[in-house]
Parts: sequence; structure tokens; C-alpha cells
Amino acid sequence: MRTLLLFTSLAFSPFVYSDLLDALQQYEQQDYQKASAEFSSLLPLGNELAAFNLAVMHYKGEGRKADTVKAQAYFQLADALGDKRASALAKSVATKLSAEQQQQATELFQELLSKVQIRDLPDDEVDLAALPEVISRKAPAYPKEAAHSGIFGYTVMKFLIDEQGHVSTVEVLGSFPDKTFNKVSVKAVKLWKYAATGQKHQGKVMLHYSLGPLKEYQVKAFMQQHKLMDFAVAGSPQHQFLLGTLLDMLATNSSYVVQADKNLALEPTAELPAQLFERRSGFSSRIEGFSGTAMVKTDVTGKVTEVLNADKLSKQQANTLLLGKVLDEDASNGVFRLWADPGKTTYVTPVVYVSELHTGGYWWTMAAKNGNLAAQRQLAMISESWENYLLQRNDPQVQAWSGVRKILQGNKAEGQLLLDKAVAQNYETAAELKAAL
Repeated sequence: MRTLLLFTSLAFSPFVYSDLLDALQQYEQQDYQKASAEFSSLLPLGNELAAFNLAVMHYKGEGRKADTVKAQAYFQLADALGDKRASALAKSVATKLSAEQQQQATELFQELLSKVQIRDLPDDEVDLAALPEVISRKAPAYPKEAAHSGIFGYTVMKFLIDEQGHVSTVEVLGSFPDKTFNKVSVKAVKLWKYAATGQKHQGKVMLHYSLGPLKEYQVKAFMQQHKLMDFAVAGSPQHQFLLGTLLDMLATNSSYVVQADKNLALEPTAELPAQLFERRSGFSSRIEGFSGTAMVKTDVTGKVTEVLNADKLSKQQANTLLLGKVLDEDASNGVFRLWADPGKTTYVTPVVYVSELHTGGYWWTMAAKNGNLAAQRQLAMISESWENYLLQRNDPQVQAWSGVRKILQGNKAEGQLLLDKAVAQNYETAAELKAAL
């Protein structure tokens, strides 16, 4: 029993975060105080393995007096955060507790859960207003040295659009390789033009750079050279973040809409799905009254047999418009995403389902939960939970752009306060944004 719980938990999960590895090394050295501190620091990030291991330490009395009440509470927390082994162990420990101890464990569990800041919650998206219509948006030039060396990569940027539709402020929030594409990206975005609305807007973009579609041999060689999957699975947050970015690039450049299927096995040794590299032409269809996006299933003739979801239409409206509609002979026996602006042609794209292990979002989340700031900032652009977490940690980058968003949404007092906090930390972009607003 001494080592069974801790190491069995890791043996059945291929994903171990580097902070946990550090803590396990400290555990091996019997420095239980440092190990406990490492595990505890990950709890606000919703790290289920940290909660599990703390439960084990309390159960075995390592670095402290054995405490089955606390062990039960931490097992319950690990279960709530998604650890698949914790439920059975929580039930096992519960048989050793009195009714009063059970109540104490439940109260402690509720207290621990209330301190978790990052959880998979519905509707947890940052509320961003739609951008004005694009007037012109020229692609950036490929840096000559990068092109000559066959280097591919990306930049993530946020920018401010003024009342006349001109881009007034641009900041690179992340890039790979570091700074390789920053200069050309900023130069290009500053020349973009949007429709004049008389109001300011905030935009975000990730620009991917590659000399044509990424080739399967090219991606595999890059992954092998940097041992991306090996180190990501072993727990390196930097490799997790880079792997997530590479997979996101593949999905963005794919001819398919890539969707994660949680029912598919997480197999680190599995090959990248071939569809990520396939080239197939998209097609369009005229569907009167349809706008927004929808996911549909089709039969052998390309006729829509089921509407899986729709964003701007009710399920009844989507069914009325789409069920029985023949999309195209190339849209047979599959799942397809439909997209159209109001009154415009509907674009049809096939959907491919892959393991979570082959999606960028999965690895970005792993890296973020493991404390990687770049991943946390990436997720803060789309997740309110991560944004609030970094605001509480006084992150100037998130303060600056969250402040902009709040000002544009009418919450000027709170927005100005956030900008002022970022300025006080000598964050240069914050001062530029404050002047522009």
C-alpha cells in the first residue's frame, strides 16, 4: 500500500506534468513538504493528478499525520476534476469513516473545490464583439531567410481598430520560432482595413506560415527532431505548448474541419490522422434562409439526414431548412460543416474526428494547467476562466487587453483600472492602448 496509490495513478495515465514530476522527485527524496507545496500550487488550475497525489500523501501520512478525512476530501476533488481512478478510491476510504467524519470530508471537499479557478464549464468564452466587414487584408510577406531554410511557424496578435477602420495598435502575444515572423506580421496587420463604423473594435488573429500545405514527412521529421510527443507526454509544458500549436496549424490548414472525439483512445504512439494532410476541394451550395454555421450528417446521395447543431438558428429552424437538402454528390456518407453569411452562398466542408491527443486545444490546456504562461495567455483570449485567473495573478498583458475589451463594451471604469495596472508595471503596449482610447 505504501507506493501503490501514487504510482498506480500515474501508470494508468500517460500524461504527467513537469511540476508533478518535480514533486514526485521531491517525494522520492522524502521532501514531503516541497512535494506537497508543488501539488497544492497546481490545484487552482484544476490539476486532477495533483489532487490525487495529495490524497495519497494524506492517506499514507507522508510528511504529516495520516488523515483519512483529508484523504477522502482530496480523492473527491480529484474525482470532480476528472481523475478516473479517484471515485473508486474515495468510496473505499469512505467505508473507514464515521458519519461525522464523512460530513467533515464533504465540507473540506467543497472548500477545496471552491478554490479551483479553472474548470471545464459551459459557456466559458470571452465575450468578443464581431469585427467590422473586411475591406482589405493582405497576407504578410514570407521572410526570405525563413523561406530559404524551409521554416514554418506562427504569430498570435491582438490589435485595435479605430473608428475609420484602420488598425492603430498591434501586439504580438506569442510566436514560433521566437520572433521569426513578428516583424512581417505586425507590418501586414497594420495595413489591414475594415469598414468604418464610428466605433473602436478589438481583434485577434493567429497567422500561420508555411511554404504551401504542411507535408506529412515534414511534420513528422519536425516532431521527431524535437521529440515533441515524447517530451509532451513526459510532462514538458514547453513541448506541450509547441505540440499544441503545431497541431492547431495542421487543423487550420487542413481541407477538413477537425473535431475532437473524447471517445477515441488516447494513444501517444498513434500516427497523425491522414486526413490532416489530404488535399480535397471544398464546394458550395445555395440554401435559402440559412446563415451562421451548422454541422450535419448526410446519406449516400449527399442528402442531409440529421442536423447535429447550429449556432444562429434554432434546432427547429435548422431542421426545416436543412433536412432533406442534397448538398453535393461529394458530400456523401459523412459529417459536414455548413457556413454562410446572411443571403450568401453556403460553404460546405467535411469534418474529421480525431483523438483529443491530436488537437491543439488539448495540449494547450495541458501546458496551461501545468503552469505554462504562454499557453495560459493563449487560452485567456478565448476562456473567461483563464482570463480571470491571469487577472488575479496581475498579468499585465491580460490586464491591458481585457481593459480594452471592457472599455469598448461600456465598462470604462473597470477597463481603465486594468489598463492603469498594466501601465504601472511598465507594460509599453498598455500605455499605447490607453492613449489610443
